[in-house]
Amino acid sequence: MTSWWMWDPSGTVPARRFRTEESLARSAPDAQVVRSTDFTCPAQRRRATSLRADFLRVSGDPVQVALVEQRLWTLLVALRRAQPLRDALATAAPRAGRAALVAEPSRELAEFDRRFDRFADALRVLVSDPAPEQLRHTAALD
Repeated sequence: MTSWWMWDPSGTVPARRFRTEESLARSAPDAQVVRSTDFTCPAQRRRATSLRADFLRVSGDPVQVALVEQRLWTLLVALRRAQPLRDALATAAPRAGRAALVAEPSRELAEFDRRFDRFADALRVLVSDPAPEQLRHTAALD
């Protein structure tokens, strides 16, 4: 699998010159770039890679594409932040009273997954049917 990275669309790229874009991405702080290597879980890496690959095929109104890119950035950062929680929930030993402790984080992850999947589905439809209405719909998703 090839590695990829995505720069924060609202951030500014450093003025310092880098040999390659990859070296820039490697040296950037986590707050400014999301890397494929940030996702240790293969399933989450596949989800993020698929979403990013679909985005790279999006074209149309630059304002709407920028909104879609910002939404993609937000989702990738949230997916990366959820990784430790997913790992903790997956490795938690079942004990009495633990269900109450994991119920709320599990609900939050499930809600995030629904939003992520809804955006991924809309992006997939946009790639297959690049109509301006579909681009506006995808950009408007929250």
